[in-house]
Amino acid sequence: MNVFRVIRLPDLLTLLNVVFGFLALLAASRAWGQNPSQFAVLFILLAALADGIDGFLARRLGSSPLGASLDSLADLVSFGVAPAFLALQSLDLHTLALSSGIFFMLCGTLRLARFNVSVKNDKFFEGLPIPVAGIALSACVLLDNSALTIMIMLFLGLLMVSRITYPKIKDLRIFSLLGLAVLAAGLLIRWQNDIQYAALLLIAIILIYLCSPVVISRQKNGK
Repeated sequence: MNVFRVIRLPDLLTLLNVVFGFLALLAASRAWGQNPSQFAVLFILLAALADGIDGFLARRLGSSPLGASLDSLADLVSFGVAPAFLALQSLDLHTLALSSGIFFMLCGTLRLARFNVSVKNDKFFEGLPIPVAGIALSACVLLDNSALTIMIMLFLGLLMVSRITYPKIKDLRIFSLLGLAVLAAGLLIRWQNDIQYAALLLIAIILIYLCSPVVISRQKNGK
């Protein structure tokens, strides 16, 4: 197969996703800049935007034979490896921190592998999507609380491999609002000295999404 002949526009966004993930790793490793954590989180948010647009275009234009596998590989780098590496860079590298980072990364890997072999559901994901987990962990790193970061890594890892169902966001209006919120958080990180507002904005978005299974369950029980 000639990959350059089968590749489509959504795949280019997926490749951009993995490029941003790689840049996040470079930033987290303190390769440049005075605020490596901020730059790393910014690149992870850009990866999330590329991933969201990629999925939207794939649903509208169709995906290539490479699409699903390419997307999972990119997501593993940008939302599994990069956030875990960023979190460990912000912590004292003791046994619990290292184990938590490895646990988060492995759960993300298992989450993606399960998704690839499962029967696809048009409305729900099984387990917390790894982009959501990656953004949530990145936001917690900005709060600079070691104990919270470790607990969040363990909690998000468990949610990713759980059987809890989370809704797929396909409504263009909701998708656009989420994209603008992520973009606003990125701008706050880039231009403001106090980045806690950006972290709190991202955490608020994530908490709303985390509560969605409860809302869905109550709606079903009310019918």
